[in-house]
Amino acid sequence: MLVATHQYSGDEWEQHCLLLARRHYGADQVQEVPARHGGDLGIEAFTFSGRAFQCYAPVEPLSTSERYDKHRDKLSTDLRKLETKQKDLVALLGGVVIQHYIFLVPIFDSAQLVKHASSKTIEMREKKLPHLAPDFKITVATDAMYAKERNEVLERAISLVNLVPTPPSDVGTWITGNHELTEKALEKLSRLKLSSASRASYLEQLVNQFLDSENALDRLREKYPDQWEAAIDTRTRKERKLVLEYPPGSTSTPADVNGIVNSLKMDLIRQVPTLDEPLADAMSWGAVADWLMRCPLDFETIESGS
Repeated sequence: MLVATHQYSGDEWEQHCLLLARRHYGADQVQEVPARHGGDLGIEAFTFSGRAFQCYAPVEPLSTSERYDKHRDKLSTDLRKLETKQKDLVALLGGVVIQHYIFLVPIFDSAQLVKHASSKTIEMREKKLPHLAPDFKITVATDAMYAKERNEVLERAISLVNLVPTPPSDVGTWITGNHELTEKALEKLSRLKLSSASRASYLEQLVNQFLDSENALDRLREKYPDQWEAAIDTRTRKERKLVLEYPPGSTSTPADVNGIVNSLKMDLIRQVPTLDEPLADAMSWGAVADWLMRCPLDFETIESGS
């Protein structure tokens, strides 16, 4: 049984599969078939060497039986289109004959689906359709079929989630509603080399980064729980060593705070290489804001001669 590391929407799974196909067969060898305008022909893409792809991600969680039913019905429906939309497909393929139909799903855990695909293979061959090869075959697979390409994609720093800026009004509302936390942060910031006006602006920007980070982390947890857990673990390890790495008196300027942020960002990029730099940067500023509003991070002026 192969289990996806996170839940995909239908569009996300399709784009993931097409990315793997382009990497494996060559970007110039894969023709995408958009369904929005005159598409929906039973395939998502095809190669000029005769492979066709259908990508399907049912909404999870599902039992094995429920998942099989959805996979079976989807496969049957799309294979039927190879016959009912024969004229459109022949024109679309432009002489390409489909030899291998690949049904890609995030989770595949039923032998019954293999039997169904084998039965459909025989059925489709017997139709002797002009755009299907005599030895036409159907394969049911997950992205493990392209393990090398999948690993390359997962190791590449990409935008796992979009950073959505928090509206200024939400920032102000949060500051007003969390008076104790923000006052604690202002008191700490008073020990940095900042004017009173600068402290207020600095705090506002910190809260902005904190809210951006928390929203991004919520989306990351929902879509990529493994990466979310790794990011949280990295942040927690950094928090536990703050007093050791930044003892009282060692942090007295905004530039010193930047140093803490950059250090955490590098840790995140090392430990969670799938994070892109903007997301790692937002998470790092969000963590520092959180530490300032609670207890982990503090500033203390060391009196000269003491």
